[in-house]
Amino acid sequence: AVHEAGHRYAAARSTQINAGYRLQNARDLLRYARWHCPLGDRVRLLAALEEVGSMTVAECLPAFKETPPIAGFASLVLHRFIEVELDEARIGPETTVRRRRG
Repeated sequence: AVHEAGHRYAAARSTQINAGYRLQNARDLLRYARWHCPLGDRVRLLAALEEVGSMTVAECLPAFKETPPIAGFASLVLHRFIEVELDEARIGPETTVRRRRG
């Protein structure tokens, strides 16, 4: 059923899982798993991303007025409203943020 749904399974060694930045970034984001970004903050950020295409994390933070900026940002990543590259480096002020499509 998983294969028919278009998903695939691949075994990975612990060295592969710990290599790179994905696991570290996931841990950072999951700290905010219980947060929910209010509608106003979400609309402000998504409208800005729609207008300019992409922004850095630092440029996104002023959009958050109703919630702590990092908590709101992490919530939007976790709820797949926006996307960041998790494998290139640790999430930081210069990390590129895009509106998620699809």
